[in-house]
Amino acid sequence: MMKTVLVVEDSGSSRDLTAHFLQQGGFRVLEAEDGMKALGILKTRHVDLILADIMMPNMDGWEFYTEVRKQKKFNLTPFVFLSMLDELNDQIKGLSLGVDDYITKPVNPQQLLARVSTALMRGERMTQYFYQDPVNDFDKPAFFRHRLDQEAVRCREHKRPLTMVVIDIGNYGAMVRGQAEWFARMASQEAGQAIQMRLRDYDLCADMGEGRFALLMPEMTEDAARSWAESLRGSWNVGVVWSETEQRIAVDIGFSLDVIAPGTENPREVLDKRLKSLMRKW
Repeated sequence: MMKTVLVVEDSGSSRDLTAHFLQQGGFRVLEAEDGMKALGILKTRHVDLILADIMMPNMDGWEFYTEVRKQKKFNLTPFVFLSMLDELNDQIKGLSLGVDDYITKPVNPQQLLARVSTALMRGERMTQYFYQDPVNDFDKPAFFRHRLDQEAVRCREHKRPLTMVVIDIGNYGAMVRGQAEWFARMASQEAGQAIQMRLRDYDLCADMGEGRFALLMPEMTEDAARSWAESLRGSWNVGVVWSETEQRIAVDIGFSLDVIAPGTENPREVLDKRLKSLMRKW
């Protein structure tokens, strides 16, 4: 999957050169001339890494970095400073604030690509150690499957009800084709947050990718779970604005239910069967 880098730099020539190097290295590039404009981009676009100058008008790199880190969804987004400042104190200041790396201009293209790739890989490795996604609080798929096995055993032994609900964004593929993959993923995140607001504290919710969510609901009978899902769908009003046309794209959902307890089927096979039936074919 092509990664997106946001380049924030007030010098147009320097920004264009950096963007050219990144594009040649296989990255998608977004550009902003200062921190204020970059924050506007971050409101509507998915970004995998931020590469920012320090000395900029309106909002310098230090202030921009602070504003970015205030937002939970960017907690783990790699942030790299790219600056003419080569003073040791400036580098120490950036790294002590939590910046992932510091590159001094003029930049060598091979060094730039290597540093950017390393920062991305470091971030991806870090997230593998979490049971939950630290940004959106969804359970990781592997952890969800582990808990699915545990809860199935517990509820079957104690004769307690356990229902699994799989919710699917029906127009996810249409958004990928009509807008962009990053836009579809952003719509999926909005949908997931709306779903989480309707869950009980002890329900589990995992983002299974491509607009699919798996929910595990202990002490919920099939009829009660169906009533819950139909109520969710009936009150559903989630949409995302496509910035190029300012059009609001509605997010459509559907759901399916499976009774895990009582039951005898392998719960993981039930889940995988549901997910496979929703596999995207575009």
